[in-house]
Amino acid sequence: MKISVVIPTYNRSELLSYTLQSIVNQTLAQSEFEVIVVDDGGTDNCRETCDAFAKKINIRYYWQPDNGFRAGKARNIGVTAAEGQYIVFIDSGVLLAAKTLENHLRQHELSPSPLVCIGYVYGFEIPNNQVDEMLAIISPETVDQSIAELSQRGLSDIRQKQYDEFGFNISSWPAPFDIFWTCHVSAEKEELMKVGLFDESFNTWGGEDVDLGVRLFMNNNRYIVDKSICSLHWPHKKYVEDHNKESETAAQKIHKKYNLWQTSFYGVDLNNEKYSLNKVINILSQSNQTQGLNANARI
Repeated sequence: MKISVVIPTYNRSELLSYTLQSIVNQTLAQSEFEVIVVDDGGTDNCRETCDAFAKKINIRYYWQPDNGFRAGKARNIGVTAAEGQYIVFIDSGVLLAAKTLENHLRQHELSPSPLVCIGYVYGFEIPNNQVDEMLAIISPETVDQSIAELSQRGLSDIRQKQYDEFGFNISSWPAPFDIFWTCHVSAEKEELMKVGLFDESFNTWGGEDVDLGVRLFMNNNRYIVDKSICSLHWPHKKYVEDHNKESETAAQKIHKKYNLWQTSFYGVDLNNEKYSLNKVINILSQSNQTQGLNANARI
């Protein structure tokens, strides 16, 4: 078994079915991957949805009691149970292009060092006024064609602005872990186990994935983005509408936990504008250099 796809879910069986169908259509031989769905206490027909795919793909279903937001624990269950050498994390509602698992595997097997792959997610976090446009052109049966149309219309990954500014060589970014969002990423199981998996004390929306990303970064995992490792994000209502407070709390917790010079920039607000962590580091580092200061100094 080369790859284990780990999917946490909660009362999203229809979206999960779209995701699983995209996995059925993968070009990677089905003998080389498995799918592990971990239900975070949902009450819908998620188990039946998984059972319906049991004759098409190697799939296992786990359920944990509903005790609040426990996506980190759900993913830990999946990783611990996984038989694959490489773990691909995706969310229910993320539909993979046909060659995505094949391309994940290719990148990992070619890499001379432990690797973290950030998947490109078309339509991820698009503005509400573009949701209807996106729904009109995507289909769970034609993922590759849907992605091509999304690309043509500029309905890209929300992180595209960062890629435009800093380039796709994210291993050169000062803080690539800031975009380690488990809607679509992969890493080696051995490396995940070494760094201790997800911190289950993150039990509100956000933070548990970046926190794990920090530890992979500290353990010398190399980060890459490959646009051939791509997917689309099916628009849907979020269970948590306003993430700002949760995100800020998680960022502060991450810096307190690791006290890295990169994480010390979390929470910096330049002219009341929202910047990515890498943007903030770049701006303030340039400012410090101009003033003859150490660019790595904490603020």
